[in-house]
Amino acid sequence: MVNLSVKIADIEFRNPIIIGAGTPTLDARNMIKCIKAGASAVVTKTVTYSKIHQLQPRPRFHIIHPNAILTNEYFSLYSVELMAPYPPDRWVKELKIVKEVAKEEKAIIIASIAGETEEEWKKLAHMAENAGADMIELNISCPHVEPSEKALMGKVAGSDPSAAKGLVKLVKECVSIPIIAKLTPQGANPLAVAKAVVSAGADAVVATARFQGVIIDIEEAKPILWGGTGGYGGPWMVPISCNWVLKIAKEKIGVPIIGSGGITTYEDVIQFFMVGAQAVQICTAVIVKGYKVISEILSGLKMWLSKRGIEDINEIVGKAIDSVLPLEALDRTTTYKSSVIIDKCTGCGLCAKSCFYDAIRIVNGKAQIDVDKCDGCGLCISICPQGALKLITL
Repeated sequence: MVNLSVKIADIEFRNPIIIGAGTPTLDARNMIKCIKAGASAVVTKTVTYSKIHQLQPRPRFHIIHPNAILTNEYFSLYSVELMAPYPPDRWVKELKIVKEVAKEEKAIIIASIAGETEEEWKKLAHMAENAGADMIELNISCPHVEPSEKALMGKVAGSDPSAAKGLVKLVKECVSIPIIAKLTPQGANPLAVAKAVVSAGADAVVATARFQGVIIDIEEAKPILWGGTGGYGGPWMVPISCNWVLKIAKEKIGVPIIGSGGITTYEDVIQFFMVGAQAVQICTAVIVKGYKVISEILSGLKMWLSKRGIEDINEIVGKAIDSVLPLEALDRTTTYKSSVIIDKCTGCGLCAKSCFYDAIRIVNGKAQIDVDKCDGCGLCISICPQGALKLITL
C-alpha cells in the first residue's frame, strides 16, 4: 500500500489532491462530487459581500486548443470566473451541507473568503469558522481588480506584501482555525508575499493562481465573448508555478506550500512535490475533464510511486531541489552534436528550416548533419516529429 496522506498545519489530508476554489466547488452538490471522486479537500468558491462579484458574466469560458485536452497536451482555459454567486448567508448553508459529507468521508473543508474592507474580512472569517470550516483560504489572488478599485481585494492586496501581511494578521486574530494565503503571480513577487504572510501567521501558502489575459477578435477589434479581460491558465503554467514553489521552498519559510497552476496529470503533481510542494490544488483540470480526473490522478500517483518502491508520497517532497543548478553552474564545456537516426527520418525538413547554424541539409530524402557547423543546441531534437535526431557527446 502506498501512503498518499499529507499534513498541512497539523491537519491530516487523506491524499494531496485539493480542489481549488472555482466552478467545481460552486455549491454543496458540486463539492460533494469532488469528495466522492476522491479529493481529500475542497476549497469553497470564494464568498464575498460584493454583489458585482457574485454576478457571473455570460458566456464566460473559452478553451484554446480543446483537442489537446484529450491527449494531455497544452491547452489554455480563458475565463472570467468571479466569486460565489450567492450571498454569505446562503454560502454558509452550502458549507454546512458539505460538512456532513466531509465528516463521513474524512475530507477537509477550506473556506475561501474575500472582503473589500477589514470589517468584511473579519465577518467572513467568523462565519466560516462558525459554519464548520476546517481551514480558511484568503483569496488575495482574484479577482484581477485594479488598484483604483479595491484596495483590500484580489490581486491588489495579493501583489503588495505589506497589504497581504496585514490581511493575514487581521484574520489570524479573529479565528482559531488555520489560515492559508493564495498567492498571485500577476504583477507580484510570490516569494516576497509568501515571506510576508508567513511572518503574519499564515499556516500555509498556495503557489500560484492564474494570470490575467485578454484575447482580441481581430475582425471585430474587441475582446472575445464577455468583452473584457479574464483569467488565463492551463497546463503551460506548470513550469512557471513549479519555479515559484521551488523559490519559496529554497527559502525554508517554515510552512507547507500547496502547489497550484495548470495541474492536469499525476506527473504534474509529482513535479510540484519534487520542488517542495506538500499538497496541490487543481481546478482547471476538473472544469475541462470532469470530476473523474481526480481519481485518474490519484491512480496515477499510486502506480508511479508503487512502481518505484516508494511507500510514502512525502518521501519525494523537495527531492529535485538540490539538482536545480544556478545559472553560473550550467554546463558550458561539454561538446554536443546532433546525429540522425536514419531509419526514423522521413526527410520532412523541419530540422533544416529551424537550424540557425545551417548545419542540416536534406539529402536524398534524409537529414544530414554538418558536425563542424552544429552548435549542439538541441532545437532540432525537440522539433523533429519522428524522433529521428539525437544528441551525442564528443
